[in-house]
Amino acid sequence: MDVQNRTAEKTIEVNAEAQLRLLIPTEIARISVIAANAMRVLSTCSNTSELLPAVQGLSDHISVWYDGLPQSAKVDELFHTPWDETRCTLSYVHMGHLGAITLIFRRTLSMYKHRSREQQNPTHPDERARLIAIFNDGIAAAKQASHILYLFLGEQAGIRHCWSVMYVLPSTLLS
Repeated sequence: MDVQNRTAEKTIEVNAEAQLRLLIPTEIARISVIAANAMRVLSTCSNTSELLPAVQGLSDHISVWYDGLPQSAKVDELFHTPWDETRCTLSYVHMGHLGAITLIFRRTLSMYKHRSREQQNPTHPDERARLIAIFNDGIAAAKQASHILYLFLGEQAGIRHCWSVMYVLPSTLLS
């Protein structure tokens, strides 16, 4: 009976790992489309009254995508599971995910920074609360991206010449 239980556990573990490997290419494509859409939408916003509703929609889209991931594919799992080829590849998915959040943060910060002196401080409580949420999300995304880069470096996973460093590191340093 004990042998059957261990065999069943190994089969479940192998199946979950295989499903995760199959999921990764699809999720890379999905988050890349979301990030590209975020760039397109954010580039069309010319003032803060257009920006916040757009950011809300983009943030909701990213949240729906993230909530649809299985638990084994969540970003926190990267930090709590042994680093292997699957986790390394999954980290690229999250670099895109965290990059999209950082992009939203940077665009929002830039737009509010360049407002006129009279408009610098948001007066409406909902606007202030939304900005705080955007900034907190951006800072958390930058920290998580830095943590993933640290994992790459620790595993010597070829990160020095990787696109994700060029894409995320400047965002992280500026955040």
